[in-house]
Amino acid sequence: MKKIRKLLILLGVLLCAFLFSGCKDNKTKIPEGRRKIEEVNIVDDKYRNYYEIFVRSFYDSNGDGFGDLNGVTENLDYVKDLGFNGIWLMPITEGASYHKYDVTDYYKVDHIFGTNDDLVTLVNAAHEKGIDIIIDLVVNHTSNKHPWFTSATQSIKDNGSPSGDYADFYNFKTTSATGYSPLAGTSYYYECRFWTGMPDLNLDSANVRAEIVKIMKFWLDLGVDGFRLDACTSFYTDSTTKSIEFLRWLNEEAKKIKEDVYIVGEAWIDVDLSVRKYYDSGVDSFFCFPVAQGGGAVATTLREAKTNNGQLFAKLLTTQESVYDIGIMAPFLSNHDTSRAVSFLGKTNPNKTKFAQGLISLMKGTTFTYYGEEIGMSSPVTDNDPSKRVGLLWDTMISTGYCKMQPENIVVKEATYYSYGSVNSQKEDPNSILNYYKYANYIRNANPEIARGTTTVYDYSEQTPMVTVFQRTYNGSTVTIVVNLSYENTCKINLNQEELGFSEMRQYLCANYDEDVVLNGSEITLPPYSYAVLK
Repeated sequence: MKKIRKLLILLGVLLCAFLFSGCKDNKTKIPEGRRKIEEVNIVDDKYRNYYEIFVRSFYDSNGDGFGDLNGVTENLDYVKDLGFNGIWLMPITEGASYHKYDVTDYYKVDHIFGTNDDLVTLVNAAHEKGIDIIIDLVVNHTSNKHPWFTSATQSIKDNGSPSGDYADFYNFKTTSATGYSPLAGTSYYYECRFWTGMPDLNLDSANVRAEIVKIMKFWLDLGVDGFRLDACTSFYTDSTTKSIEFLRWLNEEAKKIKEDVYIVGEAWIDVDLSVRKYYDSGVDSFFCFPVAQGGGAVATTLREAKTNNGQLFAKLLTTQESVYDIGIMAPFLSNHDTSRAVSFLGKTNPNKTKFAQGLISLMKGTTFTYYGEEIGMSSPVTDNDPSKRVGLLWDTMISTGYCKMQPENIVVKEATYYSYGSVNSQKEDPNSILNYYKYANYIRNANPEIARGTTTVYDYSEQTPMVTVFQRTYNGSTVTIVVNLSYENTCKINLNQEELGFSEMRQYLCANYDEDVVLNGSEITLPPYSYAVLK
């Protein structure tokens, strides 16, 4: 009897193993638990996930009401945990206004933010965690309180014409012209395209260019990894050719100082081909404005009334592949100059806000995310820049770290600006916007093909026009990405497994945490606003 019992047990074990192997053949492995994050070896190159920080409003480490560099250092683990491996610091040098784009000293961290030593501490700590730091470099203009400008204008008042060391640092005329304002007490006018408090530098001046080289060397020697160039289309008003020539010069000079410096430029243009022209300068990246904001390609693709969303996203990918054939794309949803994503995507559907960022994370290049987008912060006054730059809500508006001194004394109501809650509350909610952003960045980091690969789009519109299927190939490795762009319908399609060459599902991400993507052989079922990575 014992031998028979043992034989039956052995047969049962073998039968279970056989059945399990059969199931394994039909259903690919799915990560254990939803959104499981494992350690990833990040490729150390310029293709990164950047987090844009307005230091003044990020984290107050000393209780004076203003965010500071030490506050950024204290929260590097927060940034890294979200899957960001780069930080862009908005202007940190001394400036006359709250935003510091009107520079008064190019070589000194503004006292509100700390000291130059605090920046070195931040850079070193970030590098230890694999995070690059780039800073804003504003060379189109200075403050009218900058010593260069006050010296140049005083020489006109004293001598009747520009003279002295800074005579050619700015553009002066004796006749009125568009973009020029009168210099009080003289017969001269000075160029100031943005406003009278920010006179434009004369970028044709050899003296100005020598100073720009000194400025770049100063900060690169302190350890920063690169620069974000402000207002590239305004370097030479109405002359794209001269602006590109200047960018080429700046890029070459920067790379003489630091060969692997990363430079990203702001060319605020809504046409891809026009942005593409600026890449001829050799600068690494330019922000992809045609993708961003409420009228950009991502928001347009997610309009609920559309029934061909999958084809629209496929067209976006193929357009990018053909237009941006050099350099590194820099897609983003919002920044300090635009409405926040929730404000143009709508507060009534947080899943759309999540998924819009998911689509950005599937694009090629280096992505940029504005601080606070990860918790769905709003900017209710769309034409008011300070309202887009208020403090990040860590816990409550009276808790440690909250920056109480709001830009331009904006009055902030928690229910208006922070309708989805704080960082701490969202950390505890698996269905939060924050945790969605975190996993979207993880998928991007875990699959280097997404940011760096060559795109091939496959047409499955006959099965459903709401799904996009595409591949990215990088260094001989290919991933297949399947995206359901429907906001309300689950989509099921049969994939050509032989053509696509995948064997399993590596990760998937649904806007609704409680839903799953299921791959059964060659058939994939995707809930609304979801995507999967197959390999």
